[in-house]
Amino acid sequence: MYILGIDPGPIPGVVRLRVDINRPGENLVANGAYLRGTDAMQVTPGMLIQVLDGLHYTATAFDVVAMERFVVGRRAARSASAAAGGRTRDMIGEITGWATDKQLKLVTRAAADVKPWAVDKRLHAAGLLDLTAGMRHARDAARHALFCAVKDYGLPDPLSSKAGVR
Repeated sequence: MYILGIDPGPIPGVVRLRVDINRPGENLVANGAYLRGTDAMQVTPGMLIQVLDGLHYTATAFDVVAMERFVVGRRAARSASAAAGGRTRDMIGEITGWATDKQLKLVTRAAADVKPWAVDKRLHAAGLLDLTAGMRHARDAARHALFCAVKDYGLPDPLSSKAGVR
């Protein structure tokens, strides 16, 4: 299965995880899964949907999209641009519509729910830290994709003794 992590914003980050299930069709958490492949990129907002379309129509169509939920709060209010929040909300609407059109499961979580767990040490153990070097938005997308893979699809926690991810 493929999990697509997206960090919407002025520079959208995108991460694709290939998660293979050890015993397809059985209880994912009990039988486990393993991380088979990873890819990452950042794109400009105007190209995001076209890039997602291109990725989706390759041999690696996605099963689930894990996206950061936009939360209006103090941090959003301190944004460098007053219009950034509006553009981010518009982008979230576009991504939601795209995922719905492609009949993909969409999982959204606030950064405050994901970032305390998906720390750099965990990303490093999963092989995602070096992959996203110099791409902080892709790194945030990786946090959402990894969190979804572990919490929703049975991938072992990369910091656990049974992970064996890398």
